[in-house]
Parts: sequence; structure tokens; C-alpha cells
Amino acid sequence: MGEAGAQLAALLCTDYRYLKAEKLSLAMIKGCVPVDGDTYDVPLQVATAEARYKSLKQPPPKMGYADKFGTPQQQRDLSAVRHIARNKLIPPFLILHVADDTDTTAQAHRLWSELREAGIEAKMFGAAGTDHVKLDRDLGVPGDPSTAELFAFVDAVLKR
Repeated sequence: MGEAGAQLAALLCTDYRYLKAEKLSLAMIKGCVPVDGDTYDVPLQVATAEARYKSLKQPPPKMGYADKFGTPQQQRDLSAVRHIARNKLIPPFLILHVADDTDTTAQAHRLWSELREAGIEAKMFGAAGTDHVKLDRDLGVPGDPSTAELFAFVDAVLKR
């Protein structure tokens, strides 16, 4: 899943409320692989985008991050990093991202560092020489480096 899908996958794997509403538990999830997300920490991305527009003397877009994610409280609540804590049964993560994309690389690192700080197994993999669409499209293609990382991750978590 890319961008919105990555944010939702990470949120589902860190905030137990969504599974609990369906009478399920985080314990049933063996691993999480968000792909090239840019909103694991929504307030950080809102601030980054606003600073970028201001520095470039550009008007903000008609439907920017703040518009999409709502109030500051809603932005925090929709941020996977805000729900990470020790002993919550959060599964291991493989965070795939486009190595040359500043936003998704920064957000991947933010998610990775919060997971590691909480003692949760997490690995980042920056795909080189690609973009968001190609990264998504090439997952599953033999010889693709991101696919190799994904298959190794899935193999490891299924052996547990």
C-alpha cells in the first residue's frame, strides 16, 4: 500500500482501537509493511509542507495535509507514531520507502525511530532508483530489491 495505504496500515498496526472495534487484537497481526508513506506523523508532515510553501512563496494547495487530516487533535490521533508503546503487541515492521523522496524518507525514519525506541523490531529499506508508482508496481517482480526485502521479512515473521 502506498502513501494513504501505508499510513492506514501503520495506524492499524499501532492503534488497537480499530481491531478492538471488530473484536480482534493486535496479537493476530504477524508483521506490518507500510510502503512509501508520508504521514506516519501527520503534524510533522503538515508543518513540513507549510514551511515548504512559505519558503517557496507559494500558496498552500486547495486540499493540503491540514485539510485532509482535520484539527491538530485529529492529526495527532491519525498518526501511527502517537500510538507506539512498549508491550502493546505491536508487530514487527518493514518500512519500505523511496530512497530519493525527502518526505517519505523522513517519515519512514520517524516511524522506525519510534518503533525502535519502544523496543519493537523495525527495519527501513530505501528503494533506490525508483519512484512511488514504480515501487508499488514492482513489488512481487523477481529481482526487485524491495521484493527481496519483503519476502525475507515475511519469511522471518511467519517462522515465529
